[in-house]
Amino acid sequence: NLLTGQEKRSVPFATHTAATVEMMPEGSKVDVCVIDEIQLIGDADRGYAWTRALLGAEAETVHVCGGLEGRDAVRRIAEECGDDFEVVEYDRFNDLRVQDEPLNKNMDYRSGVREGDCVVAFSKNDIFKIRSEIEQSNPDLKCCVIYGSLPPETRASQAKLFNDPNSPYKVLVASDAVGLGLNLNIRRVVFHTIYKSNGKDIIRLPHSAVKQIAGRAGRRSSPYKFGEVAVRRKEDLKWVKRCLGTEIEQVKSAGLLPTSSHVSAFAGASGEQEMSKILTSFDEGAKLRGGYFMCKHGEMVKNATRIDEEAAAAGGVLTAEDRFVLAAAPANGNDPVAQEMVARFARGVAAGRTVGPNITVPSERAESFEKLGELCAKFNHLDLYLWLAQRFNSNALEVQSALTRKQVLVHMIQDALTRASDEGGLTLKHDYRRTDERFRKMFRQ
Repeated sequence: NLLTGQEKRSVPFATHTAATVEMMPEGSKVDVCVIDEIQLIGDADRGYAWTRALLGAEAETVHVCGGLEGRDAVRRIAEECGDDFEVVEYDRFNDLRVQDEPLNKNMDYRSGVREGDCVVAFSKNDIFKIRSEIEQSNPDLKCCVIYGSLPPETRASQAKLFNDPNSPYKVLVASDAVGLGLNLNIRRVVFHTIYKSNGKDIIRLPHSAVKQIAGRAGRRSSPYKFGEVAVRRKEDLKWVKRCLGTEIEQVKSAGLLPTSSHVSAFAGASGEQEMSKILTSFDEGAKLRGGYFMCKHGEMVKNATRIDEEAAAAGGVLTAEDRFVLAAAPANGNDPVAQEMVARFARGVAAGRTVGPNITVPSERAESFEKLGELCAKFNHLDLYLWLAQRFNSNALEVQSALTRKQVLVHMIQDALTRASDEGGLTLKHDYRRTDERFRKMFRQ
């Protein structure tokens, strides 16, 4: 069986279930539960999902996999629950070697790139410009691309192309999305830069991220006997070597966030109706003992304010649980289309009617990188619709329509990525050097 926020696939007589961590089934007794990437239990935004999974796993044996920095947090939780705890450490089978010199003296990609390389950058414009520069300078090196807003199906197909020894795609240009969830035959990881935007500030790539990304090179499943790590700018070498040569600091605490049942009970006890006020009051009144922290939920409070307004305008009834689920929807706060979709569900649920996806698929191919971005955005809007539709009564035909549109978009996105390599294909005016210089200056300030 497969459980994700947007989809449920049930296989008759299945003996195994795979799920995203947020969707781990509760109340199901199993022999073994495996939780991956356990170090994310300390993540400021999503750590609560790993805490819930670890505490909620009804299994004889729970295997937690991930970075060793999560060890102490898991040990503490196991001791609090009275469970036995055992650590098994695994060493890399292949060496990881750091090059002492940058990719080339010009700090570009016109030379020095070779088969099996994965260039890691942190913006879509940088990724596509780097890809274009590599392919124009090295006709024998076609590039695959992987970044977070691409559909999972597209990321998987790009990974398959890169891994295929008979494919003409010999180089990968990717974001830090390569650090999680994909098996890739990477010979060498090349850090385009060690500075990135986190949506609010310019930060230096964290210790754990450097290790996670660099560690993709020369993995045991790849055909390479050892992995290599390189940088575009020599000044970045010191930080990369420091991160790879030292242990990551232990995660000090595990994330928490109230569930819909917690919030519903709190609302009943307080008599408060507005979800934004309920969440704020809950946060102010919550007392956390050592070893735990409250995950960020400012975006949730902001979403809840609009949902309260939409429910009042609709003149219907939304329960506290309904409001909480709508506020927790994975909708980008800076995306008006996503915000309006959540608002439409709020109005629809309050009025007792079903809601359709209301996302159209373009009839023409993407002829620019801007249009490619729009296709990815539409895919993610349909993903959001399916997330909401799974939690509220929805018309089966509307859901099937959304699934069909998603598949059409996947093909259109794949077509655009393929044509991006063709002469006369998608064009992009962008200077990655200027962007990188600006980020470095902002970080130093």
